[in-house]
Amino acid sequence: MEFTKRLLDWYHANKRDLPFRSTKDPYHIWVSEIMAQQTQIVTMIPYYQRWIKQYPTVQHLANADLNDVLKLWEGLGYYNRARNLHKGAQYVVEHFDGHLPASKEKLMEIPGIGDYTSSAIAAIAFDLPEIAVDGNVKRVMARYLNYTENANTRKAHKTFETFLKEALIKSKASPSDFVQALMELGALVYTPSNTTCEGSPFKEMCACYRGENIGTIPYFPKAKPVPVYDMSAFIHIDHNHILMSKDDSDGLMKGLYRLPQTQGHLSEEPIMKLVHKFTHLHWNIFVYETDDVIDHEHYFLIPIAHLNDITIVTAHRKILKKIGYLK
Repeated sequence: MEFTKRLLDWYHANKRDLPFRSTKDPYHIWVSEIMAQQTQIVTMIPYYQRWIKQYPTVQHLANADLNDVLKLWEGLGYYNRARNLHKGAQYVVEHFDGHLPASKEKLMEIPGIGDYTSSAIAAIAFDLPEIAVDGNVKRVMARYLNYTENANTRKAHKTFETFLKEALIKSKASPSDFVQALMELGALVYTPSNTTCEGSPFKEMCACYRGENIGTIPYFPKAKPVPVYDMSAFIHIDHNHILMSKDDSDGLMKGLYRLPQTQGHLSEEPIMKLVHKFTHLHWNIFVYETDDVIDHEHYFLIPIAHLNDITIVTAHRKILKKIGYLK
């Protein structure tokens, strides 16, 4: 099929040399797929390499202490990804004898693995004819097919998946190469800014390349405005110790250390201001030095010299780095 031939010819000529492309180990591919969610490839590569060095197998990860896992993840954000990898590894050891199963359906039994990740592992690691549809693939297919409806719906997903699976099966190509080629094409050519699909291997086969609906597809409904909260974070130093908190009653970043923090801000001038953006909310953080301390069961004095040894929420790591207490 011409679609598959052009796709794979382009892929073999242009693919990036990424560390997880040199392996068929399903565990390594699982880790890379989870890390790549919400994180740019160039950012996650050193984290991936450190992770595989520290936890080279499912068994190593399953046996690890969760605090050590979170510390290794520190800086990537979205810590539930790390928690789910840890929980998933323990499930694989308990239910699959430490080996990821070669089945999309069985893979989806593992905590933290959903439709996309199971399809990616099945195709890339096991060469099974599954299609992993992520944001990159949605851009490729919406522009190629001139799909003008909401590209985030189940209907759109099914449309893209059906077309791609038929193309894959008819061509008898490697599912591993096919799926990775689609992801790579979306990441390098069918980018949000390259609305004319310049450099597309499909050329006249692609609707946007031909000039149809340029800049309007894929169509995604506008997201609701993200709420913004003013927050106050407090620096309290006592004999080379700093007051830290493990109060995660706000439901965010469970189990991680943070500076004592309250909602709102004081009338006095802060020593620092910064903005931290989550997917679902933004914080405007006002940082104050204080000599006043309230008793709280989740407040602890930590030696400043030991701050690099504990896992601290990303927003407050930024503060401590700017002050010079963290490397």
